[in-house]
Amino acid sequence: MKHTLLLSGTLCLLSAAGFSQESAKKEKENIFEIQAKGIGSSTWLFNKNISDQGDLQNYANGIGITYGLAFNAYFGSIGVGVEGLMGNHQGGYSGTYEMKDGNGQVVKKWDYTSNVNLKTIQIPLLFKLRSANGAYLELGPQYNMISAADHHYSGDGVSKDTSVYSNYSSSYISAVLGLGVKVKFGESPLSMNIGLRLQYGLTDLKGVDALGRRLDDPFYYKSHQNTNAAAGGLMIAFTYQLNKKKS
Repeated sequence: MKHTLLLSGTLCLLSAAGFSQESAKKEKENIFEIQAKGIGSSTWLFNKNISDQGDLQNYANGIGITYGLAFNAYFGSIGVGVEGLMGNHQGGYSGTYEMKDGNGQVVKKWDYTSNVNLKTIQIPLLFKLRSANGAYLELGPQYNMISAADHHYSGDGVSKDTSVYSNYSSSYISAVLGLGVKVKFGESPLSMNIGLRLQYGLTDLKGVDALGRRLDDPFYYKSHQNTNAAAGGLMIAFTYQLNKKKS
C-alpha cells in the first residue's frame, strides 16, 4: 500500500506538467460544480507492533464505503475542492493463536479472523488540475473524525463484538491522491467522474491489535508504534456544473 501511494504520487506530479502546458494553450474558463459521490475502497490499519507478530497476527483486506457531497471551483485548469463524506474504514486481520502451558508447550491452537470497523466523517480539501479531454488529478489533506469503533473476533467456535472506541484517536489527518476522467453527457450540465483515490494516514490512530488488545498495553508491547490508516479504491461521482450555459 505504501509503495502504491508513492508511485501514484509520482505519476500525479509528473502529470501536472502536462496539465499546465495544456492550460497555457487554452483561454481560461471558470467552472463551479457540485457532486454526489461514492467511494469503494480496500482499507487497512498498519502498525509495526502488529507486523512483528508473525503468524499470530497477519493483515487481511478490509472494505470501506464512503459517500457524500462535494463542491469544486476551477479557474482555468487549476481548481480547489472541498468534500463532506461519511462511511467506514476497516482493518482486517487473520492469524493462528497458540495456547501454551506453564512450560511453554503448545496445548491447543486455532485459526481466527478479526477486524476493526471505524465509522468516519471525512473532510478532504483538494488541489485539482484538469485537462480539456476530461482527465483530472487531485492532491491534498483530509481531516477524519471517528464516531465509533468496533472489534469483531471469530475463532475456535467463538464470535464476539466489542466496542473499542475509547482506544482510538477521535480524529486523524491523512493525505489524499486521486486521478481519473470526467465523462460528459453531450451539452448537458450533468456529467460523471470515474477515478482512483488513495489515502494514507499521517497521524497516529492508536487503537487495538488483531486480538482486541490495546496497542499501548505495556504487558504486550514494550514500545509505542503509530497506527496508520490506508485505503485505495474506485470513486464514482455525478457532477452538475452550476454555470453551464444552455445550448
